[in-house]
Amino acid sequence: MPESQIEFEVKAPIRSVWSLMADPEMSTHCIPGLLQCEVTGPNTNLWIMELQIGPLIKRFEMNSTNVEVDPPYRGKWQGTARGIKMSGEIELKENTNSSTIVSYKLKLEPQSLFLLSMVSYIEKKLDNDVRQYAENVKYHAEKDN
Repeated sequence: MPESQIEFEVKAPIRSVWSLMADPEMSTHCIPGLLQCEVTGPNTNLWIMELQIGPLIKRFEMNSTNVEVDPPYRGKWQGTARGIKMSGEIELKENTNSSTIVSYKLKLEPQSLFLLSMVSYIEKKLDNDVRQYAENVKYHAEKDN
């Protein structure tokens, strides 16, 4: 089961970083492959995503649920789409008044034969996407502070 995690520092206050990471509208600017995120309920979202595997592009709709939220310190979510399950968690720690340490973890559980056959590629892509997500969060949080 592919899993990736990263820890990084953002030169912005913890509440600013949390606001950015918890904002579904900003998610489309930060999460690689995310085309749209729509709030569907108090703790649920619909994510329209694309996963590019070589020349193939697989588009899927992910229904996600926030399973644990403790603003501005911690959040966990789970999502399901046809052929795949995802889960993620973020943990934020105040480093200084103007700096935040972010721990981010993302786990994929391919279930379709197509995605199961691509696990090694998905692992590499997931690592790249998690690093890109960290860079995007840093960029957007730091430019506003």
